[in-house]
Amino acid sequence: MGRRVLAVITALITSFAIILTGWMVSQIAAFSSMSYGQFASYNDWLAYANSAPPLYWGVALASYAVAGFAGGWIVSKMARRWSTGSYALSMLVAAILTVFSVASYFYFPGPVWFLIGTIVAFFPTAALAHRMAEGPAHVHVPETV
Repeated sequence: MGRRVLAVITALITSFAIILTGWMVSQIAAFSSMSYGQFASYNDWLAYANSAPPLYWGVALASYAVAGFAGGWIVSKMARRWSTGSYALSMLVAAILTVFSVASYFYFPGPVWFLIGTIVAFFPTAALAHRMAEGPAHVHVPETV
């Protein structure tokens, strides 16, 4: 039980670090940044988000997908050592990341396509990472001839 909890916590910390790094990299794509961000109102953030180029949001969304993959991979590798069924833990990490990213979307607004991409990004990437982390030795992965 303790190893599973540690696996989820480690996966979440790694995923949040990847998301934060992705947002830092996406600042390169923006043509300007808000110098008074800590004092900005919701309408100021909305105006800034609407004026940001799509590459700014695209890089951030790509980092969400990478974070979902990394979280699914880490939790699958750490939790499967003494137990099977870490697929549920991968989905738990994806669900937590989805909840936090949707909550952050409502705090820092953006385009609607980014919200839809945020909702869709984590579950498929975490499931793919789980399947790849378990490898061909597991029953649900077909053997190669």
